[in-house]
Amino acid sequence: MYLKRLELKGFKSFPVKTDIIFKEGITAIVGPNGSGKSNISDAVRWVLGEQSIKSLRGDKLEDVIFAGTDTKKPMNYCEVALTIDNSENQLELDFTEVTIRRRAYRNGESEFFLNNKSCRLKDIKEVFLDTGIGKDGYSIIEQGKVDEILSNNPLSRRKVFDEACGISKYRYKKQEAERNLSNTKENLERIDDVYIEIENQLKPLFNQQTKAKKYLEISEKLKTLEVNSFIREIEGIEKELSEVNEHRKVIEKELNEKEEQKNVVEKKQEDINKEVEVLQDVIEKSVDYINSIKGVISKKESQINLIKERIRNFTNEISRKNLEIKDIKEKLNENKQYIKELESNKLSGSEELSTLQENIKVLESSKDKQKIKLESLNNEIELLKESIIDILNKKQEFSNKLSTLNANKENMNIRDENINSEITELNKNIEIKSSELDTINKEFNMQNENLKNVNNRHKELSINLQDSISEHNKLEDEIQKSKYNLNGYNSKLNVYIDMENHYEGFNRGVKEVLKNKNLKGVHGALGQIINVPEKYEKSIEAALGAYMQNIITDNEFSAKSAINYLKQNNLGRVTFLPLNIIKSNKISLGNLKANTKFIGIASDLITFDEKYRNIIENILGRTILINNIDEGIKFAKETGHRFKIVTLDGEILNPGGSLTGGSLKTNGNILSRKRYINEYTEKISNIKNEISHLELKRESLDKDVKNIKNEIDSHESKIKDLEKSIIIKSTSIKNVESEIESLKGSITKLENEKNDLNSNLNYTLEKSDDVRKDMEELDDLYNKNKEKIDALNEEIKRYNDLYDKEKSEFDELNLSLVKKTEVYNSIVRDIKRISGENCELEEKNKQLEESLNYEEHEIIKLQDSILTEEKEKENLTKQLGDSNRNLETRKIAKDDLKNSFDEINKELKTIDRQHIELKESLFKVGGRLERLKTSQDTYINKLFEQYDMTLVQALEIKDEDLDIDRKFLESLKREIRSLGNINIDSIKEYEEIKERYDFYSEQKQDLEESMEEIEKLIHTLEENMKSEFEIKFEEISKNFKYVYKRLFGGGCGELTILDKENLLESDILITAQPPGKKMKNLNLLSGGEKALTAISILFAILITKPTPFCILDEIEAPLDDANIFRFGEFLKDLSKETQFISVTHRRGTMEAADYIYGVTMQEKAISKVISLKLKEAQEITDII
Repeated sequence: MYLKRLELKGFKSFPVKTDIIFKEGITAIVGPNGSGKSNISDAVRWVLGEQSIKSLRGDKLEDVIFAGTDTKKPMNYCEVALTIDNSENQLELDFTEVTIRRRAYRNGESEFFLNNKSCRLKDIKEVFLDTGIGKDGYSIIEQGKVDEILSNNPLSRRKVFDEACGISKYRYKKQEAERNLSNTKENLERIDDVYIEIENQLKPLFNQQTKAKKYLEISEKLKTLEVNSFIREIEGIEKELSEVNEHRKVIEKELNEKEEQKNVVEKKQEDINKEVEVLQDVIEKSVDYINSIKGVISKKESQINLIKERIRNFTNEISRKNLEIKDIKEKLNENKQYIKELESNKLSGSEELSTLQENIKVLESSKDKQKIKLESLNNEIELLKESIIDILNKKQEFSNKLSTLNANKENMNIRDENINSEITELNKNIEIKSSELDTINKEFNMQNENLKNVNNRHKELSINLQDSISEHNKLEDEIQKSKYNLNGYNSKLNVYIDMENHYEGFNRGVKEVLKNKNLKGVHGALGQIINVPEKYEKSIEAALGAYMQNIITDNEFSAKSAINYLKQNNLGRVTFLPLNIIKSNKISLGNLKANTKFIGIASDLITFDEKYRNIIENILGRTILINNIDEGIKFAKETGHRFKIVTLDGEILNPGGSLTGGSLKTNGNILSRKRYINEYTEKISNIKNEISHLELKRESLDKDVKNIKNEIDSHESKIKDLEKSIIIKSTSIKNVESEIESLKGSITKLENEKNDLNSNLNYTLEKSDDVRKDMEELDDLYNKNKEKIDALNEEIKRYNDLYDKEKSEFDELNLSLVKKTEVYNSIVRDIKRISGENCELEEKNKQLEESLNYEEHEIIKLQDSILTEEKEKENLTKQLGDSNRNLETRKIAKDDLKNSFDEINKELKTIDRQHIELKESLFKVGGRLERLKTSQDTYINKLFEQYDMTLVQALEIKDEDLDIDRKFLESLKREIRSLGNINIDSIKEYEEIKERYDFYSEQKQDLEESMEEIEKLIHTLEENMKSEFEIKFEEISKNFKYVYKRLFGGGCGELTILDKENLLESDILITAQPPGKKMKNLNLLSGGEKALTAISILFAILITKPTPFCILDEIEAPLDDANIFRFGEFLKDLSKETQFISVTHRRGTMEAADYIYGVTMQEKAISKVISLKLKEAQEITDII
């Protein structure tokens, strides 16, 4: 078995469908960083069921779908298919090729296919169990897996070793069994809860039903006495009701007469009231008019006072403004005089400033020329000083170099003599070691041949043992699975048998008739005597409806006998179908069969005993079955709504056009129970036969396993002795070879060193002469620069004196200019300020004069307004006096009408009092009547509430001669009260609970037995796991020691189980001792040593249990060239049993490969796979 083909479409950087064909042996996949070569190993991991997107270097599922580029649209789904050659049938599938396919969409949906058939992830995991293939196996090894093996997380390490030791399939089966055990425990807990609850109910219900029976007996006696007592009370009340009604009629007549008298008086009172209202309206309007006149007068007085106040204000304002105008004119004259003085001072100051500014410009120009000349001279001196410093530094450097060169020349001469003597000594040692190596090699080859022969036989035996154990475990699994299924079917069968025996789904009356075997002529319920095909169960149940509860009898006499039984025991109502009376009522098919929607007549689609034909055709002979409701509606229209039509989903179209549908409640599986009982009985029989056959095969295998184990033990002892001897020889060979290589390397190094010494000596002599010449040239240059600096310093001193003198004169003139300028600016500011102030004063004076004219004019107008207002006030005062006199006359007329109203009101109160007295008498009579009626209704209600009887029904049991003893009546009531709370339903409930109690007792026992079987299975699986793990781990540990020494060229590696008492959960300790070093903690190893140690473990696992194919994703990246060479050689050995696909960029791995694929990214973010030769692959990896 090997990986034959990988197809990618839309996965990560592979938007175009890409097929990669793999052959047996080693295939290398190479390419620059970022080209997408690791996406190939990701694709394999993903298709095998990897659920963690982070492990695939993403955050969410859509990250594995091609995201698009600037030129290519993103894809909506991705798909990866992995094809495995299964021609040797290592996978338990009847296919020579097995293709696993996984597809994912952007909406988060994902689906799996096995040979193009949809399946679950669980199915794929089960296919590859115990093969090493899978996301948790060791068929895909990347850098992370290497780190995982050496990490401090024991769970990660255990997963790899469990898969390698072949116990992951047992662990999977154990987990399945534990889930089944958990489910069974949950079911048992639920049944226990119900069982305890029912058990707790039984005893109280027994006591309750005893009390209920006694209560019914006493209640019947009490009913007869109380009903007659109620009748006598009702008859006495009726007589008294007649007398009270006569008295009521007399009172009602007197009341009517008083109401007529009251109406006449109320009419008079109403007329007077209207006259008063008219007068009152006139008075209110007069008062309003008077108040309005008063208001106007008040407003006039306020207006006159306001005008006078305004005249006073205007007079005061005119006096104030005249004074202010006088002050402004005086201020203007003073300012004009002051401005004339300032203008004169401004003119003289301007002339002085001009003279100073001319003198300053002349001095400044001369001073700037001196400054520029000084700066130029100083710059020239600085450049010369820097040149001198450089010359001195270079002289010191040359002097140091000359000393160093002389010292090196002496040392090289001494070292050359020492090298010659060392080379002679090393050549002698190489001759001695080569002779020793030839002798050891001969002995090693002889022992290796012996070990190979013994190993081959041991391998054959191990394969035979593994096959036998595997076959044994499969048989054990099949036996346990069959037993588990047997328990399940037994449990289901018992449930349906119990439902059948207890008539589950039938009404109480039907159950009671069917249970009573003393009733003659009863055949059974209609739902029991028919057999319905499974596909028609829902439609036939809907068609029958309540008819399923009908009971078939021989004749009407049998039915009558059953009805009497139900009535006597108060057990409910049932419909009976006498065989001798009911006739067939089946429709004629005619042209119905030609209709494509027609399935058949309901009575023709079921089976039953021929003697029941008339009843079946009477009930179902006019019912037609149709596929669905749409076809049913069409069919009903075509046939004129004449037939009852039922669809396969249970919808009903009744004759006449009405439809019935919706959710259909099942009746306890009445129609399907018999079918289930027959099916489960047949399955149970088949499973029992299968278990017997499997147990015989298991016994035979047990004997074979025992014989093979004995032979394996014998061979393992021989192998250990040979291996021990070979390891010693191998170590000796490697040590001698290492010593020879080391000696040759030392000679080469010494010869190279000698050649280098000669070259360096010649170079040193030439260099010394050059340095001496350079030093002489530097001395000449230094003296010339010194003379130039002295001359320049003399010239700078002369220019500095002249510059200082001119600068002093310039500063004095500048200070005088500042002072004169400040005085001049102050005069200009004063002139501007006073001119502005004059403008403001003139504007203000103008405004004041205009305001005075306006205010004098306003005073004249206000004086005229006062005269007008005074005249209007006088006229209003006169009108007010006339209105007050008219108001007094109307008030006197209103008082006269009020007196008349009071007299009539006294008469009306007398009539009202008499009317109320009559009403109270009528109310009392009415109350009496209501009380009597209420009392009568109370007795009638008591009849209905206590005994569910109307008065008419009560009169039927009236007994005129019955002696009603109240004391006896009370004693019966006390006796009922002493019984306490009564539960009449407890009689029926007790019988039903007792049946349930017996049923759940059986279910509880079945589940307990099932739990015991599952626990035995789990124990067996654990024992098998321990045995397998112990054998395989020992083999892996042994292979690890061998691989470690070979890959490291020596050293020692060990695997140890830390807790041997807990083999299945214990952590595994990895210890490593590289050659020439002490045993170290893994954390102290270098990166390369860690990687090689993890690779040694993985290779040891592959030797012990080869996986069909193995994908290596740059696991050798941390290794140096020497280790890469050993890694490649070992890979070649392993490729005889395992196909390797290595994602790499190391030349040593490529050289070991049989086939090479290159991954390039010619277009941004799109990977392409090409087949390469070794040279082309190396060119690609050189880009990295």
